[in-house]
Amino acid sequence: MKRCEEVVPLLGPMLDKALPDDDREWVEEHLAGCGSCRDRQALIAAQGQALRDLYAGKTADFGGFADRVMAKVAADKSRAPLTVWGSEMWHAHRGAFAAAGGLAVAACMALAVLFVPPAAPPDDGALLADASGPQVEQVDFGTHDGAVLQLPRQTTVIWMSEDRE
Repeated sequence: MKRCEEVVPLLGPMLDKALPDDDREWVEEHLAGCGSCRDRQALIAAQGQALRDLYAGKTADFGGFADRVMAKVAADKSRAPLTVWGSEMWHAHRGAFAAAGGLAVAACMALAVLFVPPAAPPDDGALLADASGPQVEQVDFGTHDGAVLQLPRQTTVIWMSEDRE
């Protein structure tokens, strides 16, 4: 036998005749053996009837209501349907749109870092054969042999050998 927690949500649809036959059968089977659920079903039925009775007299005013609403919508062109649709889409999916925008910005920044050429070294007036790599020049210092290494950005390294004999 099914538990009451499984049956109670189906009592309203059963009263409205909206349950499939197989569900209706086991709900009726449970109701046959459970007085608490039968009382709850009677309460739901009484509430539904009370609401129907309350609103029975008020529904007469709704004759042609749909036609009046549609005429008013057709006459009011202040908001285009696309604007309403866009607004609803934004509010429903703003988290996803924000995440997608953030990913797009991150991807653009990564591409900018990858494809921006390196900055040229400042022109200090020195004429070097190839400014992209270090320049080495052998120099005779009289009593020593050596070399001068000219690096970019005005960095110079000097090597000197031991005394010549």
